[in-house]
Amino acid sequence: MPQQILSLLIAAGFVVCWSSGFVGGRLASALDTPVLSLFAWRFLLAALLVALWCRWRLGEAPRASDMRREMAVGSLTMGGYLLGVIVAIDLGVSTSVTALVTALQPLLAAALAGPLLGERLRPRGWLGMVIATLGVALCVADDMQQPLAAPWWAYLLPLLSVISVTLGSVLAVRQATAMPLSAALLAQLLAAAGIFLLAALVVEGGKLSPPTLEPSFLAAIGWLVVLSSLGGYGFFIASLRRLGVTLTSALVHLTPGVTLLWAAAMFGERLGPTGLVGMVLAGVGAGLAIRYVRRSGPTPRDRDARRVPRTWSAGETPDAAHRVPSRASQS
Repeated sequence: MPQQILSLLIAAGFVVCWSSGFVGGRLASALDTPVLSLFAWRFLLAALLVALWCRWRLGEAPRASDMRREMAVGSLTMGGYLLGVIVAIDLGVSTSVTALVTALQPLLAAALAGPLLGERLRPRGWLGMVIATLGVALCVADDMQQPLAAPWWAYLLPLLSVISVTLGSVLAVRQATAMPLSAALLAQLLAAAGIFLLAALVVEGGKLSPPTLEPSFLAAIGWLVVLSSLGGYGFFIASLRRLGVTLTSALVHLTPGVTLLWAAAMFGERLGPTGLVGMVLAGVGAGLAIRYVRRSGPTPRDRDARRVPRTWSAGETPDAAHRVPSRASQS
């Protein structure tokens, strides 16, 4: 498969599956099972499925050091990110406000990726990020209907989620491992499962609410496991490895609009004119940012392949890496 088409498929899969998490959250909100227990079961089931796949396909266990690195990444990008979002919503912060705050993640990622990874945006790329953020704000404004009734400190939790997922993304690229995608996903799912299991036990008095066989529970858990966990975080890891932190984060700008399309198709929610304008702005801004991060290109600092983004091999120049597949990607 041509490398550009593969990158496009990974980017599209990431946007669609990452957006599915918000729909899964809505399905889960209608259940009687406490949300922390539900997410603990979600990650435990997803980890079990990936473990069975790894056992069948890989045969040998990955190195303990690589597992520790990937678990550290998962504790930030999965556990810390989702825990902050879920607790904030549970305390009364509206989903729209939470989505607006988490939409700041691409800007923070672009700011950190330059000095830490060499992934620099040109001025037009930053303009694209700002336009995309404005588009996301319009999408969210179109959906904001609930009064703000949460305590003031609850609004800091989505911001902590943004910091958590950004630091995890940088760590995933800066301390890249050679683990297969499925093994890396397993390590990250186990870390997230541990975080939510501990949180559920603390909040629910040392007990974990058991799963049920009700159709609504099975539908919600199936959606969250297949699309949001395996699909969303599988494509997230693949996108970080192939596209880098800045490009992956720019794609996050497209997820609110896609989420609104999910909601319109599944729940009959109609997009207002403000939401439509926001979707267009988010798409234009994200496209501009993606274009100019490719032109400026991440620049390897040294020849240590474990310390640079895996978007090209350590001996290539950025321009050459975007023109032809790297030898590392062909091996």
